[in-house]
Amino acid sequence: MVRSDADMKRRDFLKATGAGGTVGITALAGCSGGGGGGDDGSGDDGSGDGSSGDGSSGDDGSSGDDDGSSGGGSNLPTYTYVNNAQSYNPPRHDAINLIASQFDEELGLDIEVDVLEWGTLFSRVSEEYDYSFSTWHTFFVSEPVTELNNLFNSGNTDPGQGNYSGYENEELDEMMGNYLAEPDADTRVDQAHEIQQTLMDDVPTMPITQMPQTAIYNNNQVSNWEADLANGFNSYWTMINLEMQGGETALKGYWPETLSTMNVLGHNDESKHVYQFNMMYDFLVQLNNNAEPDPEVSLATDWDRVDETTIEYTIRTDHSWHDGEDLTVEDVAFTYNYINDNEVPLYSTQSQYLEGAEVVDEETVRINMSEPFGPFHLGIANLIPIIPEHMWADRDNPSQANISEPVGSGPMMFDYWEQGSEFGLTKFEEHFAPVDFDRRFWRVIPEASTVWENLINGELNYEPFGRIDRSLDQNQDNENIGTQFNTAATFWHFTSNTRQEGLDDPQMRKALVESIPRTPIVDQILFGFPEPGFNVVSSAFGPLHTEDVTEYEESIDAARSRLEEAGYTWNDDGAIQAPE
Repeated sequence: MVRSDADMKRRDFLKATGAGGTVGITALAGCSGGGGGGDDGSGDDGSGDGSSGDGSSGDDGSSGDDDGSSGGGSNLPTYTYVNNAQSYNPPRHDAINLIASQFDEELGLDIEVDVLEWGTLFSRVSEEYDYSFSTWHTFFVSEPVTELNNLFNSGNTDPGQGNYSGYENEELDEMMGNYLAEPDADTRVDQAHEIQQTLMDDVPTMPITQMPQTAIYNNNQVSNWEADLANGFNSYWTMINLEMQGGETALKGYWPETLSTMNVLGHNDESKHVYQFNMMYDFLVQLNNNAEPDPEVSLATDWDRVDETTIEYTIRTDHSWHDGEDLTVEDVAFTYNYINDNEVPLYSTQSQYLEGAEVVDEETVRINMSEPFGPFHLGIANLIPIIPEHMWADRDNPSQANISEPVGSGPMMFDYWEQGSEFGLTKFEEHFAPVDFDRRFWRVIPEASTVWENLINGELNYEPFGRIDRSLDQNQDNENIGTQFNTAATFWHFTSNTRQEGLDDPQMRKALVESIPRTPIVDQILFGFPEPGFNVVSSAFGPLHTEDVTEYEESIDAARSRLEEAGYTWNDDGAIQAPE
């Protein structure tokens, strides 16, 4: 039956997800719809080991003439939608299963859902490019086009380079290059709008939901929550402005899984690592809650754009590393040269614009660019952590270094790491932007119910993971709980791997987007907290955002009509056939 997803009735919604009014639905691999892929589930126990395919074209759905079809076209491959374990993020797990069922039952695609442990999923998509469809919470950035260039530049399509969608568009490459080279912020506004319009018309990625910045905390123990654009209420700006209440001296959080490394140059840019390293290390520039460079809380107290490829920073001369050694301008120059010379993968986006750094005098470092880069503060200086030369100079392969006790200069110092259990930081008293708490820890707690029990009784006092689910809806009015929501840059993305047959067709991608029930996902899985997504650059970016982008109906009718006009047909079993 063809229906409009925007008008999906609740009983149909629950039937499609198998939710029965609760979270914890099973994966819908090969649902009993047009795809005809059988009824084998792909891991509903949250084990994360996956069992439903390798993300390739698939043997049972490979291309070839369909002997008994009425359409006369060829079969499309079996597509794999990778999904996080239900225990890691129940709402997103449910949403992915719902979307997969729409593709299968309503569009006639053969869909497998592969449930994976989060780290495995992230690597398979972002490094190996071994998937068909993916979804997670993304775009934790202060400068949007720098990230869009990383995600969609045609030169970044090899495994691990950033463009995991495989999307290639030379005209877009030129637009993004012009934006990044433009020193004038006003000129960049119009350029950013054109970039958004191109991306949202070709839709290699579609925001499913525009996620809010979310502060969830015990209001008896902590207050004064201020967010920044990129990292929301987990930001440096948030932490240095928090105020502890009721005599509490510890900031007590959790994450549903353990950290993977203590190497600030060797992690995979997951939020769980970023939120820790952003407090252990200083950066040349820190941003305030208006996404503006703030010299009062930055390692650099002043800066001067000498010309289009040269910028000089004045560095604090009375600051030290956590081990007591002085932090000097030589450390800053060393950091930029070391990351550049060693081609550290984590900072490859930044390195492509760096020629090198040099010491001018005891308080000034000069950074030379290999080509003009306009938003240098937001796209580079705010992202590269300053590391101590005396700890790193003898390490030849920095991204693979085994670091047990990291030494930084940020407002918090490494204290302990009980892998699989708890991670702790302690206050660095000498920091120029001190925090109001003596220590911060994260406990590994996978279960949302346990998190909420601990938040309410004060065993925890903040929720850094930002999980939006039924528990939040049920507990947000508890007298011990405070909440705060802001418009964010971030969203749940739906990304197609355009390297795979069929997904390289913009009309297919548009039809897939039209069949995603964004509004029901917001209303029924996420309890109305977010907004349906429509643009990769949100209104949180101010004038860089535009509303003038291609809009997509939430309609199976529209999706099927689009596919028919593009030459797709369906055989007698309801399986979609590619144009002849």
